[in-house]
Amino acid sequence: MAFPRISLKFTRLSLATALCMSALASSTPAASAADLRTMSAADIRGLQQRLADAKCYAGAIDGTASPATEAAIKACPEMDPILSIETGMHTHSISRVGVDRECRLLATGSYDKTVRLWSLPEGRLLRTLRPPIGPKFGPGHVVALSPDGRLVAVSGDARGSSERPGHVYLFDAATGALKARVASFESVVYHLTFSPDGRFLAAMLEAKGLRVIDTERMSEVAADRDYGGTGSGAAFAPDGRLFTLASDRFIRAYDAGFRLVGKVQTHSGQRPTSMALDPIGQQLAVNFDLGQAEPSAQNPGLEVYKTSDLSFAFAPDVTGIKGGFGAVTWSSDGQQLVGGGQYQKLGRMPVVLWHAGGQGPRHEQAVAQNTIFHILPCGAGFAVGASDPLFALLDRDGKPRLSKSGVNVAMGSKRGEAFQVSRDGRQVRFGLGVGNASPALFDLAGATLTKDGTAPGLAAAKIDSAAVTMEKGYPKLFGNAPLSIAIAPDGARFVLGERWLLHALDAQGKEQWRKLVPGHAWGVNVTADGRLVLAAYGDGTIRWHRLSDGQELLTLFVNKDDLRWVAWTPSGYYLASPGGENLIGWHVNRGWDKAADFFPAARFRDQFYRPDIIQALLETLDEDKAIEQANAVAKRKREAASVTKGLPPVITILSPADGAEVKSSEITVEYTMRLPPGLAIIGVRATIDDRPAGEGQKGLVPVGDDSRLTLRVPVPPRDAILSLIAVAEAGVASEPASIRLRWGGSKVQAQLPTLYALVIGISKYAAPGLSLNLAAKDADDFAAVLMTQQGAFYQKVVVKKLTNEEATERNIRLGLEWLKDNAKTREDRAILFFSGHGASTPALTSYLLPQDVDPNKLIATGLDKSLIFNALRGLPGKVMVFLDACHAAAGLEAAGGGLRRLDTVGLVNELADAQNGIVSFVSSQGSEVSYENAEWNNGAFTKALVDGLSGKAIEAGEHEILTIDLYRWLLKRVGSLTDKRQTPIMHGPPSLAPFPVALVK
Repeated sequence: MAFPRISLKFTRLSLATALCMSALASSTPAASAADLRTMSAADIRGLQQRLADAKCYAGAIDGTASPATEAAIKACPEMDPILSIETGMHTHSISRVGVDRECRLLATGSYDKTVRLWSLPEGRLLRTLRPPIGPKFGPGHVVALSPDGRLVAVSGDARGSSERPGHVYLFDAATGALKARVASFESVVYHLTFSPDGRFLAAMLEAKGLRVIDTERMSEVAADRDYGGTGSGAAFAPDGRLFTLASDRFIRAYDAGFRLVGKVQTHSGQRPTSMALDPIGQQLAVNFDLGQAEPSAQNPGLEVYKTSDLSFAFAPDVTGIKGGFGAVTWSSDGQQLVGGGQYQKLGRMPVVLWHAGGQGPRHEQAVAQNTIFHILPCGAGFAVGASDPLFALLDRDGKPRLSKSGVNVAMGSKRGEAFQVSRDGRQVRFGLGVGNASPALFDLAGATLTKDGTAPGLAAAKIDSAAVTMEKGYPKLFGNAPLSIAIAPDGARFVLGERWLLHALDAQGKEQWRKLVPGHAWGVNVTADGRLVLAAYGDGTIRWHRLSDGQELLTLFVNKDDLRWVAWTPSGYYLASPGGENLIGWHVNRGWDKAADFFPAARFRDQFYRPDIIQALLETLDEDKAIEQANAVAKRKREAASVTKGLPPVITILSPADGAEVKSSEITVEYTMRLPPGLAIIGVRATIDDRPAGEGQKGLVPVGDDSRLTLRVPVPPRDAILSLIAVAEAGVASEPASIRLRWGGSKVQAQLPTLYALVIGISKYAAPGLSLNLAAKDADDFAAVLMTQQGAFYQKVVVKKLTNEEATERNIRLGLEWLKDNAKTREDRAILFFSGHGASTPALTSYLLPQDVDPNKLIATGLDKSLIFNALRGLPGKVMVFLDACHAAAGLEAAGGGLRRLDTVGLVNELADAQNGIVSFVSSQGSEVSYENAEWNNGAFTKALVDGLSGKAIEAGEHEILTIDLYRWLLKRVGSLTDKRQTPIMHGPPSLAPFPVALVK
């Protein structure tokens, strides 16, 4: 895990010395007893927090089981890395939003334990804020943004640790750094709001009332503990007055000095849920929990009060609104009162807008699929957070100007045909939407996900009359009706899914086991072989459990929009589609007072990318046994995979700011870098749009986590994405730190690029059993179609072609050197095309096979993937790789050497990594064969590729063929040629937008 500056130099010191050095490393000197008498309570609390963090680090570094370190660790947040889903959007309900005064920034808080900051009005993710979390605690669902957009306040929940439960974290919105933690409150924080000038932050607690935090001193300055219920709302008036609301049914008013000056019970006497103050501070809107009832005289659902004396003013018209509002706000001009919540109309959750300051007629506008949790004024319109998960930016009439939803599979109603599994559990068919809407088939054995796919032998959950009887009787046993039910093939037990729980019961209703699960279990199914339970959960995952004891074995997450997926074990071993490995990663806490780190699974690919373990898992039904079995085949030594032993550096750009305008051809970038203990830095690389920019920096010796370093970077005369990557020893690289640059200088006439292409095709191999029919012709035809682009999209096309006997291991190496020697400028393009055999070893090392390969001496005679990476990653212009190299495996196996079909998914994921930044097109997925046929006179992939570049990849009348156009054509044409038995892959760096590759005149 990541440690503070002191740990880099003092890892051998005693715990007591580490505590002192922690104080020295911070802004607060080590304190003597005399010093402590003169320090404020806030300063003492701050020192105590820093010393507590030092205990965490000292205990983690020491690695012993001494009583001192064990006691220290109990005071820490969870220090083991936590595997989390990461999609670039929330994966759970968005419960709170925050906006700045100018409606330029939006903060969203979610039950997925992250806070995200977005730019408005485009809704682009700027950064994700990560306070410390643990399996049983975690902040994030309550947020507020200061009016000037500089501070993000986040609730903290330390239940399950030795800390007091309530924390407030204050983040720097510009950098994502955690500036302060104000703690520890007696209970968790339920609501946060800033004063209009941003100086004060009001925090309402689950119990014990109100706390007011001074954001300049970063400490508590006022409190009122005389509350009889949960604090559910707070709002500042423009003159500094503060109004609060709690479930004890009282509204309270405080003056600008935070003295209580008024307290009244709600007019209806009902339990309030939230409140909002109009922009001039004269009226206060309060809404109430209606449950599933309709409003009545006793519970009107919504009331408005005068702030002058807290007297009741009026109740807006809520006739016909069932379910009520959890959120209420006023428009920026005070002319509209707006509410939303569980009220549903025509299957959607609308916002309701009352005119004339809430006393006029109302109209409704559909916004979300699920509960609306929070609404705030934003410019002339409103910002909304909902349970979908969704956030939206609405205009004055409530119509969405921006709406962004989560990418989770909608797991609701996964019963019957909507959730089918194969006999052995290796195939599962489910709807990407609610129920069976937009069905897809996941095939673990083939490592594929197919939209509208099906397979023989799939079956829905078995439910007979006895199961139905059990389902009806279930509430009498446990108090809740189950969401899903399945009976085991032998009839001896039932599996029932409910809210956050999975049960197995015997035929008499006696519970055999129960498991806490990560969401509502909307679907369950038991495999026909009686070994496995598959369950569909509200967090968007499908999970495989052992039927015997409920132990979780495997998890699948699918991005329903782009169909990327990843499947992983409890220890983090994974199998993924192209780009799917970035859907999960490791959250690493750094103590209570530091922002946590997050590293995508791709950073640990060498340790955790293990398709062989995943495939063995459903045979062994035991992760340890699957690891042993896979390692035995791959001849790997059993070593426990460890995230903490392989943590990469962390780099942060301080300036320029994201979105900055630049006018010169070279800029100075200021950044900080943090290194895990014992890791030596090699240098820092800069990229522009994922391609190298200049020489970077080498020989750096950063001192401490806060070292401010600079780097001069050349930039092109256009808008671009600039990234910095820190590279440490053994090739360990950081996640890129990226910013967008806007070109503000003079426009430069774009030059046509020059294309350099190394084109290889091998039909006749020296080794017996490897020869192909049309691979050399594939190379000839691809080279010919590239030459047609000279004078069209490229000013010059230079092709170096190697076929059959020319394509030796030595000549291909020389060809790669030729590419490096010629494609030297940012405007140059480079292509590597290979048609022939590719292969992977049991240990998943991938090779391209040259004409003179000896399968029994692959290391000496094959082309290791690292050779390709090293040759192509340093090229300054855009690089594309085309591989038609997944032919029938029978020839590979006959040739010896233990070879197997090329692991195309692993290869394209590595090519696209930030270290390489390469866009790749591959003929088929790793479980498929790449076909060639005399009727096509090519391989299917190359046939489609040549036709596409000749103009068929775009519609008539269009001219530029973009990478995405080419990929869509390849999917369509290759699928047609092979009767959908072969599926091409395209993958590139996530930040790289589609770009043109050819021009049709």
